[in-house]
Amino acid sequence: MDHSPEHPALVRLRAELDAAWKGIGVLGDMEDVRRDRVVAELRGAVPDVASRAARAAGVDAAAAEIDRFAQAEVVSCDASVPTATIWDDIVHSAAEAAAAIR
Repeated sequence: MDHSPEHPALVRLRAELDAAWKGIGVLGDMEDVRRDRVVAELRGAVPDVASRAARAAGVDAAAAEIDRFAQAEVVSCDASVPTATIWDDIVHSAAEAAAAIR
């Protein structure tokens, strides 16, 4: 059994994914311009953190964390906002960024 503490880069990745996942659900409450900015930030920030985590803690560890969040159900407060599609794009981009380290 591995008793070493978890790598800080994975902790950061998990926090970023968790915040993004929680934020996705409230996109429908935002005005269009603000929502667009938030989505753009998530699409840039999450893959960036994923890339850093893969470099620091290993591609497999980062990919496992991303996969865990990719399977999370996304709940939306507004059916007109494609939150599931946005979430899929974010985690897919994060997985690509982590894999690009290889």
